[in-house]
Amino acid sequence: MKTAGIIAEYNPFHEGHRYHIEETRRLTGADYIVVVMSGDFVQRGEPAIVDKYLRAQMALESGADLIIEMPSLYASSSAEYFATAGVGILESLGCVDYLSFGSEESNVEELMALADLMLEEPALYKETLKKELESGKNYPQAREEAVLACLPRERYRQILRQPNHILALEYIKAIRRRKCAMEPVAVLRKGSGYLAEEWDINRDIYPSATALRLCLREGKDRELLEKGSPLCSDLLWECMEKNETVDWEDLMPFLDYKVLMDSRILGKYFGMDYDIFRRITKRYQPGRKFEDIISLCHSRNYTDAALRRILLHVVLNMEDYPFMSKAAEIPIPYARILGLRKEAGKLLSFIREQGNIQVIQKTVEGRSIDKYDHSARLLFEHDIRCGDFYEQIAARKAGREARNEWQRNPVIL
Repeated sequence: MKTAGIIAEYNPFHEGHRYHIEETRRLTGADYIVVVMSGDFVQRGEPAIVDKYLRAQMALESGADLIIEMPSLYASSSAEYFATAGVGILESLGCVDYLSFGSEESNVEELMALADLMLEEPALYKETLKKELESGKNYPQAREEAVLACLPRERYRQILRQPNHILALEYIKAIRRRKCAMEPVAVLRKGSGYLAEEWDINRDIYPSATALRLCLREGKDRELLEKGSPLCSDLLWECMEKNETVDWEDLMPFLDYKVLMDSRILGKYFGMDYDIFRRITKRYQPGRKFEDIISLCHSRNYTDAALRRILLHVVLNMEDYPFMSKAAEIPIPYARILGLRKEAGKLLSFIREQGNIQVIQKTVEGRSIDKYDHSARLLFEHDIRCGDFYEQIAARKAGREARNEWQRNPVIL
């Protein structure tokens, strides 16, 4: 039995994702595809455009066999935490042979060379990184210069500027750190750029998820949606028509409340440092749109994506817990199933017998998490609260009754 793993957000699911699943199966000969997917809040530091159950259903209908939710605290954190959690879950299942990821380059050897350098951190790398950070560059910019100081090839600069490559490097680093037997497999991306907001139907095979999110938020251009996500367009369009999509503007009243009522507590949230705390408390203007707030609080010392994640942690009440101090050492206590194909029952049985992680299929099974395992309980409680919070927003917008997260179970196809 061969099994390939994918770590994804599917925000929303589109043709490029379907192609990735199909190519993964073709390249690896995998019998099963397991996906570790973000829940209702994603690594870009924002709510997913549609909820996790709908996205899990789309992935299953498009070829995935098993969908596992990444704990929300990790899913909404930096690439290193996101990748470490995804790789950790896949390894703990005890059956995953390959880790497949999308990339603008299919040369895994180059990515592995870069990942090894970042793990080893030779003296020149550390010295250059420290110097560049002290000069005022943000971490990605400083890391780029440190890499080039050790591996002086301009090609590496381009690799480090692609979001998918950053995640790929973190995946490989996590595999190396954990001494996993998983083999990394790069699937060459096709279509629009990762963050492209527009899609040329006549030129690009697939749109970006960014373009599809804009389509859903603006409620127009169904042709783009049908061509960009033909298997899922009806589900996505129905969600948009019911007004069940969620974005940062829906969270702004909650962020305004947290900042207005007691800005002094902002320092306790994960990712917050003194510079960001000071900027938020001095520059935040309640009632403004989210992107206005990002512009007001922008700094050259950190990326806007990092700021989005921190503000999301404020809204979701995600504190700077001791177990989050090092990404390489975060606990991976459970695997919560969001979706499963009936044909993958054999795979699930194997995981339950051979894996070294607690499998949670029905949500109520989460109550059995060891009460003495503080980090595990915190992670799971956050998942439940985040699910309920997202559902409350979507239900209120749609004018329907909210569903309780404790009573929701995986999608079975």
